[in-house]
This record gives sequence, C-alpha cells and structure tokens, in this order.
Amino acid sequence: MMLVLTGDTRSTALVAELQRLKWGRLFITATPTPYPGEPWSLDNGAFHAWLHGKPFPADQFRYAVDRALGVGTPYLAVAPDIVGGGIASLDFSLGWLEQLPAEWPWYLAVQDGMTEEDVRPYLSQFAGIFLGGTTRFKSTAGMWRVLARQHGVKFHYARAGTLARVEHAVAVSADSLDSALPLWTRERFGEFVGYLTAPGPKQALLPGAADHLKGACA
Repeated sequence: MMLVLTGDTRSTALVAELQRLKWGRLFITATPTPYPGEPWSLDNGAFHAWLHGKPFPADQFRYAVDRALGVGTPYLAVAPDIVGGGIASLDFSLGWLEQLPAEWPWYLAVQDGMTEEDVRPYLSQFAGIFLGGTTRFKSTAGMWRVLARQHGVKFHYARAGTLARVEHAVAVSADSLDSALPLWTRERFGEFVGYLTAPGPKQALLPGAADHLKGACA
C-alpha cells in the first residue's frame, strides 16, 4: 500500500485523522512532532527557498536535521538539491552525503535535466528516488519507478498537488507520495481520502471525518 504524506499540519483533528489512516507528514523547518508510530519525513527546504528566489538554505537545513535527530528516524529524508539544477543538482546532492546522518534513509531528488544514465551509478548511495521537477518531468515517473525497483530502492512521488497527480502516482505504483492538497479544505480532504481508500475515487468523506475536521482545514 502506498504511504501518504501530507504537509506539516498541527491541527489536532487532522493529526487524529492521519493517525487513523496511518498516514504521515512531511516536515521542513519545524521540529517534527510525530504521533506514536507516525511515518514522518523531512524535506530539505530547497523548493520553498527557490520559490522565494533564495539559494539552498544550508544553515537552516543543518539546524532542522539536528533537531529532528532527537525525534528519531524518518520514513524518508530528502538530500539537499538545487531546484531546476539538473546535473548540477545531482553533484550538489552527492557533495552533501558525507555531512548527513548515515543511519537515515536519504532520497535523491531527481528533476528536469536528469536522466537514468546520470543517476544510475549513484543509486547505491541512497535509499530512494524523490521525484521532483515540473509537471512535464513528472510524466517520466514510470521510468524512475522502474529504475528504483531495479536497484532495490524506494520511489517517492513529490508534490502531488492535484487529484490527477495523485492518480498518476497510484498508476505508477509509487511507494509514497506527498501532497498539501488534502489540507486546503474539508472537501478536498474528503476527495483525497476517498480516492486513496477503498472502494475508490467515488467514495465520499469517511464516516465521522466531517465532524472531526470541522473548522480544522479552514
């Protein structure tokens, strides 16, 4: 079953729903506060910095890792990368490896400009592939999923921001995905849960979820 990671919500009601679903959260700058047994994960902050026209936040990332070390081991952690950097991003990620906690499952972020041939020689140094990049690049998800299987590592579909992207992640059998989509509104949470839980896309909000989530997503 594919693991779902949402954004870093601190809503008590939402966290209770995540715990019931056995879903986790993708933390970035805040210290992780997992519920017991939560498959939480740690992003590196590169995308958020890029959105604001800033370079990779190295000091902020180191601080976030130091704090998270006291929490435990994440389901996945994203190695530093350069958004839109292509091969330069791959080199950047490799250059950080010796500085990262060796016991953590570090994922390599792949994005526009990278090919299988570029990445293949280095996959043994990572626990998984983290599919970033543009929507166009995400259309190559199937290729990266196959590559991950060939090398015995996991495949994560990042920023599945629409139900179409979620459907794509399911279609390629991603091991996990992250999305902020379910945190927008109660209705979106219902659509999201309905698609990813039996009996499928037409399912309405899970019984009782509306009451638990009332006001939590507003």
